[in-house]
Amino acid sequence: MTDLQPVTTLSQPHDDVLFVDASAPAEHLYEAAERRLIALEDLLCLLADCPDEMPLVQGQARLVSALLPMAAEARQLYRLAQSRS
Repeated sequence: MTDLQPVTTLSQPHDDVLFVDASAPAEHLYEAAERRLIALEDLLCLLADCPDEMPLVQGQARLVSALLPMAAEARQLYRLAQSRS
């Protein structure tokens, strides 16, 4: 039976849109979290490799708004996986 839990509010404005199945196997949760963390690391590497190529503060704010939800989702997936281990 599925145990749908809303994704943390940092990654969505409402608790009734995105859900994660807390009863999913830990391996699936870890894999989903790992994919999000890899994407997050790739974005951070892009920022680190070319800090002078983002002249606008607005660009940095957009980058942060993209990274925060990914980090929140990854954190939630890892916590769920740890609780199932």
